[in-house]
Amino acid sequence: MDEIPLVNRSESKCFVSGGHIDRAEYRAQCHCCRRPRAVCYCALIEAFDSDTRFVILTQPREAKHSFGTGRMAHLSLRNSLLVEGVDFSADERILRELHSSDGFPVLLFPGRGSLNLSRQSPEERMRLVPAGRRLVVFVLDGTWKSVRKMLRLSQNLASLRRICFEPPSPSNYRIRRQPKAHCYSTIEAIHHVLDLFTPRGSAQPPHDNLLAVFRSVIERQLTYTR
Repeated sequence: MDEIPLVNRSESKCFVSGGHIDRAEYRAQCHCCRRPRAVCYCALIEAFDSDTRFVILTQPREAKHSFGTGRMAHLSLRNSLLVEGVDFSADERILRELHSSDGFPVLLFPGRGSLNLSRQSPEERMRLVPAGRRLVVFVLDGTWKSVRKMLRLSQNLASLRRICFEPPSPSNYRIRRQPKAHCYSTIEAIHHVLDLFTPRGSAQPPHDNLLAVFRSVIERQLTYTR
């Protein structure tokens, strides 16, 4: 359940020769992204600090998945926190985030009582966070069944104000089946939240790199299955 270190770019080489993967290197694992070194994506990451802080709570089985996007997002967001677990009620790191005097914690989770950010004006979204405080978004990373269990066990999260959004397009997570067409992977969800809080008309934001890395990983995997 330790916080995951940021990218070590000195160990982000891929080992592909003549279009063929070196099987010995494929079995070796990158300690940052936990992908085989031959398909490590760390060199694609352009890590940045976001105004919004993200606390990514990853279910242990999801943390071991080779295509888990919670870790991918964490490696891209310098000021994010990634914690593995199921019940966070007594986790000191989570309690610090919840009770920080300069943070405004919310839970990204759809439901009847969630504030739909897509239906808010940019001005209304900005007014969501009290002056002098920083938005801290808690994101549950796992299957719908597993995140419901995490939420049921973690009473300190259940009381948080909830936010959600309406996905503007279907998920691009084509290598894993989504339960519904409107469901997003963790990294896509984080990207869209950042989009909603980014002033329109600005230059290409750094958070677009989240989707660039995500799409690259998806496309590469699809070349092995075609």
